[in-house]
Amino acid sequence: MTLIKHIQSEVDMDTYDHLRHLSRLKNTPLKETIREAVVEYIERHEKDMMNDTLFGLVGSFSTKEGNWSERDDWRD
Repeated sequence: MTLIKHIQSEVDMDTYDHLRHLSRLKNTPLKETIREAVVEYIERHEKDMMNDTLFGLVGSFSTKEGNWSERDDWRD
């Protein structure tokens, strides 16, 4: 089961109008358009996150739960 985290943010009216217009063009709810935008943003910056020195620590020590770097849910 995937856990859902609800977030809240603020955008200027121009950004809101663009998002709302895209939603209408795609015939999807506004929250789905925003969710897609966030996922695309993360995918575009995934390489930058992986180059972060913090990620060098992943797998460098053991925990009682096992090797977290080998688990699919290590970033949850």
